[in-house]
Amino acid sequence: MPENDSLMARNTHCLETMIQCIEDYHTEDEELVTNAIETFVNLAPYLNFRALSEKMSEQTMEKRAIEAILRMLESPVKAWHCSAAEFLGRLIVNPDNEPSLLPYVHQIYKRLVDLLSLPGADAQAAAVAALYNFAEVNMDCRLRLASERWAIGRLVKIIQAPHALSEVCRKAALTLESLSSEPQNKSLLLAYEHTFAELAFSDGKFSDTFARILWELSSRSGSKVSAARGVWGS
Repeated sequence: MPENDSLMARNTHCLETMIQCIEDYHTEDEELVTNAIETFVNLAPYLNFRALSEKMSEQTMEKRAIEAILRMLESPVKAWHCSAAEFLGRLIVNPDNEPSLLPYVHQIYKRLVDLLSLPGADAQAAAVAALYNFAEVNMDCRLRLASERWAIGRLVKIIQAPHALSEVCRKAALTLESLSSEPQNKSLLLAYEHTFAELAFSDGKFSDTFARILWELSSRSGSKVSAARGVWGS
């Protein structure tokens, strides 16, 4: 229940127990570790690491929690890395948690982009949802994501994949649109201009999104791409 989740998210003893369980994943029962991570996922909307740090004399809980979850993100165990990705995606929605997470953003991006290439919808869905939320945070997050090797290409492949889930494709497309809002990302995105144009014309669900991406790219360009303004513009 939401009321219980809110209370648990403020209970430092409860959080400490779950963190310890995840930290001991090498020796702890796998099911208990899974339960601890999934509980963190449920608590994520109510977690405020800044408030927790202010309450505690030693400001170590947030660091331990994030580093424990990052170890789960790197794990080959499907249930662990999927839940870890979902947790991070939910946690970053709260602006108060940004200072705690952003120092780890390069490590987070690298692994989330790796998850995009794994077979199976679960890992891809969790990774896309997390990347979508991180891309909404600030300019630096968008610049870092665009420059992450394989990130743009794998987001495009998610959308082009046969039988892909509509909501996953929608968030992947919107993440690309967020990246296109930054002029510094233009050169990286222009490499996929032809693909974006094909999607704008052929994919009814996301054609508007890719038309906006093309407009962003053409409106920021002084090259021949500017000629496309008549098509993608107002």
